Amino acid sequence: MSTKTQIHLGFYLLFLLSTTMVGNAEKKELEVVLRQIGHRVLDSSGDSTSRVLPIELKNENTYVISFDKPIYITSDSLYNIMCYELGRVGIGDFITELKGCNTENVVLSFLYSQSLDSITPCGGRNIPKGCYTIEITMLKKENHLWLAWILIPLILIPLLYIYYRKTKKRSSETITKLLPLGTYRFDIQNRELLHIAHKESLTEKEAKLLSILLAGINEIQNRDYLMNEIWTDSGIMVVPKNLDVLVSKLRKKLSLDENIKITNVHGVGYKLEVME
Repeated sequence: MSTKTQIHLGFYLLFLLSTTMVGNAEKKELEVVLRQIGHRVLDSSGDSTSRVLPIELKNENTYVISFDKPIYITSDSLYNIMCYELGRVGIGDFITELKGCNTENVVLSFLYSQSLDSITPCGGRNIPKGCYTIEITMLKKENHLWLAWILIPLILIPLLYIYYRKTKKRSSETITKLLPLGTYRFDIQNRELLHIAHKESLTEKEAKLLSILLAGINEIQNRDYLMNEIWTDSGIMVVPKNLDVLVSKLRKKLSLDENIKITNVHGVGYKLEVME
């Protein structure tokens, strides 16, 4: 399985898991709120002994609250209880119907909506005591969350792929900076000489000298040119002896390979050679 396919699969599984977890959590929370509505309906009629029966899910968006005994409720009390309790959990669009237990006849109903005009045709009515169920239908609102879950992977996957390619390219570039020098490898970026199990650190000036000599291997590098490149451009004035000392230090750090020579061409400059 390719890396790209694994990333796609990971996002898909994450989407399924998170959607399921959120859906279950919301359902449990709503059931608690609906039972609270039932208990408040009983309290409003002075009934402290009757029970709220298990909440019934009639369909995807409709819940039914039932009671074990007849209840008494006014339309205004039911309206206020419903709006308050459902509003606490962010449900602002729903239809409530009070139905007879056996007949399914609608005794009273109202629509509450934050986005539309609420409709309460049965306001101010006193309902006779009887066996009733409260049927609540949640009105669906346009939900673009699914679109976000589609767009996020579509945006992130190309970005991750580009990042992966750039990281791979940078790693490749880092490898190319390990310049071969006899049995050594010269790591320019980290200023290190790598030799089998040995690693030798270079100072900034040692690394600069070696870079210049290596760029013109087997060619004589003029003393004045070397001194100018290593020191003068940094605003530091030195004497020829400083270059000789620097070359001596670099020779010692290359001493594990006898085929590498930094030759002094008298009166002219230095030359880096690697013998076959």
